[in-house]
Amino acid sequence: MTIAMVSMLSMAVSCEEPEPEPEPEPEVVKDYNFDLFVCATKHGGMSKNKYGTYVRSVSSLTADQPRVEFTGKGIDITEDYTLESITRGKYYYQVPQKSTGGFVKFHIERNAAGEETIVEDAEVPFKDNQYTARKYTHAWIDDSTTLVIVGTVNKATKVIWSKLSESTMAVQAEGTLDIKVPEGFGALSTSGVLTYRKSDKKLYYFYLAKRESGQSDAVTSVTYIAVIDPATMQVESNTAVPASVMEETAGSAYGELMQNMIMYDEADNLYLAGLITVNGTEMGILRRIPAGHKTFDTTWNGFPNPEGKLLTIQYLGNGKALSYSQDPSLVAKASIDSKINFYSIINLADGSRERVKFNGVDLQYCGGRFSQRSVVVNNKAYIGVGGEVEGEAEETYPTIYIYDCKTGVVEKGRELSKGFCFDIIRAMDVK
Repeated sequence: MTIAMVSMLSMAVSCEEPEPEPEPEPEVVKDYNFDLFVCATKHGGMSKNKYGTYVRSVSSLTADQPRVEFTGKGIDITEDYTLESITRGKYYYQVPQKSTGGFVKFHIERNAAGEETIVEDAEVPFKDNQYTARKYTHAWIDDSTTLVIVGTVNKATKVIWSKLSESTMAVQAEGTLDIKVPEGFGALSTSGVLTYRKSDKKLYYFYLAKRESGQSDAVTSVTYIAVIDPATMQVESNTAVPASVMEETAGSAYGELMQNMIMYDEADNLYLAGLITVNGTEMGILRRIPAGHKTFDTTWNGFPNPEGKLLTIQYLGNGKALSYSQDPSLVAKASIDSKINFYSIINLADGSRERVKFNGVDLQYCGGRFSQRSVVVNNKAYIGVGGEVEGEAEETYPTIYIYDCKTGVVEKGRELSKGFCFDIIRAMDVK
């Protein structure tokens, strides 16, 4: 073959369209349990329940399993631990209810008889920076070996941070973020919302600047995006978000200790749930920071025409997300227990969404504004509905429905016993 022919063949090959790279499959979790949290009498979350909080750990949520009973079973965490917690693998990390000034790491063990116990793996006191139960946000860095905690002190005018060892919970470093209360405002978020994006190796800290009570300005709060170098904890940029784009983030008081408000897709685009005011009513909004950018794409909204607040958001793969949102028009005065919340599937390509259905019927409305009864694991979303305690005639069995993320098929799963308000599902590794 002549050099000319080789050259022509090379040119022909180089002009061919490259084979598209397959989308990465979600990480497969091989061995896991589902930890189910319920509250007595009323829904919990944000210290709203004082009647009892209980947890049971089960290996399966499919319909062939017996009903999960809580009366006389499970672990009562009411006095010692909070519903709000950081989770990773099989472990929980938190500033506990019983705290004398420190962090704890624990896991739930289940014996052959199905009895659960809490095992504390580490308890470490604070150093200089002091945190309060529930009032902090977090992110994992250094391939999840380091846990970053952020919160505010001095009446929410100062933002502090701590880095903890994942294995021992020991405080490795701590300090104060270079973030000040803007002129004309009185305080910042209780915690804000923190996340780490792998593609640019930066921490994104979403927080509010809030006017003091009694100030007459029409703008009561402004959302800021601080981009932070996780190695040095230096603030590289700090940008105010126009009120027309987002007025407040969801969960600014307690981060993602209970509810999921941040998600990422396969391209590492970052999505954040928040709210804006429409005709005097707070309505949900979903904004995106595209990969390679540091601020919201103001032309994109993944939650148009909202019925009410957007409470939780979780990525399902293939450009779809699961949302838990409100329709406050259903009751005259909504409370944490009002059955006005529902689940939808969002098509992120155009913002269209459809209620999650089983056998062609919408899943029922739920109480529990501060709840996270959905978890996504191994291409399936486990969605819990029902169980609000409103008198014997109104009680229903809390029920898990299982949504197949690839096919969209929904099947009925396991039931939980009556008499308790269902608040959280967590998928916990048991390795």
